[in-house]
Amino acid sequence: MEIFIDCIKVKTFRGARLCDALMTYSKEAYKLLMKEEIWLEDERGNPMDADGRLWDGIELYIKHKVQ
Repeated sequence: MEIFIDCIKVKTFRGARLCDALMTYSKEAYKLLMKEEIWLEDERGNPMDADGRLWDGIELYIKHKVQ
């Protein structure tokens, strides 16, 4: 399955969760997600749950917490 995180194609397995795909994309980004310093939104601006299932072709965007 192929998804996109910040316009970069990420290949992951069918049934992958957002956190699985993010770890494939960047271990550092995964750590930031776990520390709640970032979150991801879909192409419509809807926040995505870290344990949420993904589907082929979804576009996700990393958002940073403002300090």
